[in-house]
Amino acid sequence: MTARTVRDQFGPAAADYASFSYHAAGPDLAPMLAAGEMDGGERVLDLGCGAGHATLLFAPHAREVVALDPTPQMLVQARRLAVERGMTNVSFELGRAEQIRSPDDSFDRVISRQSAHHWRDLRAALAGIDRVLSPGGRFVLIDTVAPDDAVQDRFLNSIELLRDPSHVRDYTVSEWQAMASGTDLRIELLQSWSVPLDFDDWVKRSRTPRRQVELLRELFRVAPPHVREYFGLTADCGWEVPVALMVARRP
Repeated sequence: MTARTVRDQFGPAAADYASFSYHAAGPDLAPMLAAGEMDGGERVLDLGCGAGHATLLFAPHAREVVALDPTPQMLVQARRLAVERGMTNVSFELGRAEQIRSPDDSFDRVISRQSAHHWRDLRAALAGIDRVLSPGGRFVLIDTVAPDDAVQDRFLNSIELLRDPSHVRDYTVSEWQAMASGTDLRIELLQSWSVPLDFDDWVKRSRTPRRQVELLRELFRVAPPHVREYFGLTADCGWEVPVALMVARRP
């Protein structure tokens, strides 16, 4: 999907993502900040900042945070939250993770939370992250991850794409590590969670058309037992999304 598709998908929903409970207060926020190992003097780049929750998580512990996102409406929400919280060391830029325009070695930390599964060219994004990180810098990533089982992987990525046409792929941890092999980044899994999602809220937030919602319910209904067990599928189509915290240090 193109950046325009991402804008079309998330522009109308920007206010919802500003207040959505997981994005605003998920269990991954504190571990993500801890993985950053901040001392207060770092310049931080947040890729796919969305409504700015990770940006504002790191801002009190950084010298400066630059928040990058391809969706103007998301940047509006992020700026609003920054003003409300009195954060003055944050700036916002319109742009894509695959085309980082910052100079080489210009950031001490690069972070991204629940954005990477929308990136069209993961290798290009990782090369850009490697380029803009200063020596000893860290890349801290939170994203939905696919299981190694092929059937479970196919189920996850099928429902994600059916629900949201801007979805590209939830990668496995091993795929992340392989994609980074052409850079100096060595990605390590630190922690993982299964985050419960309410089906109706999940499809409402993405403005999923009724026909696709019906197809999603059918996929949930006919899912094989090991898929149902892995994703915690319930009779009312509740489910649990697998989320991982990964980190890489640039030598």
